[in-house]
Amino acid sequence: MEDKKELKEIMQESKRLYDEQCKKILSYKQILSYLFQSCLEEYKDPSLEEIQDLLDEGQSLDKMISKNVEDQSIRGSMIRYDLLYKLKNPQNSNSMWIDIEPQGMDPGTYDLFHRGFYYATRMVARQRNDPEGFKEDDFDNIQKIITFWICLRHARYKDNTINRYRIEERNIVVHLKHAKEFYDLMEIILLYPRKQQRSQEHGRDPEQ
Repeated sequence: MEDKKELKEIMQESKRLYDEQCKKILSYKQILSYLFQSCLEEYKDPSLEEIQDLLDEGQSLDKMISKNVEDQSIRGSMIRYDLLYKLKNPQNSNSMWIDIEPQGMDPGTYDLFHRGFYYATRMVARQRNDPEGFKEDDFDNIQKIITFWICLRHARYKDNTINRYRIEERNIVVHLKHAKEFYDLMEIILLYPRKQQRSQEHGRDPEQ
């Protein structure tokens, strides 16, 4: 019984250390600039060096400092974001929130999108009457949120994929067109990197 308890504690400690290392890597501006340029429309035009300069606003170090990651906006349902950044949108200078959630293993029991959707809606809800959000019913000042889920261990068929989910406008009846920034308030991005060693198994590409 004691052996099982000790093993469980060791596994939890290993996971904690692994998570901490992932968070350290994903706080470097050099890494974030590459991630943002590859996945976000807001950063598709600036060079990597220009993006790093944009990330320097108020933070002159090589690493970004995460905002408070504890979300207690719903009583009895606290969640902790891994890394939470508030940045200026380089396309319009509005504020936007970026959450980054590295995952050591695909959970399997539920799809990461559903957890990402829950986190995304919580990030919108927590803005109301928050010092860095909006007051009362001033919903026009909701700030865009983006939540990244980077899964490092997953089924092979997910290798090297990036999926984006976001709000879009579709005119069903009558042509009423809004500017994109009117509704472009939420993005959920799932990344499943391909492990290099998989391509070296048995000396051949496993896809062949």
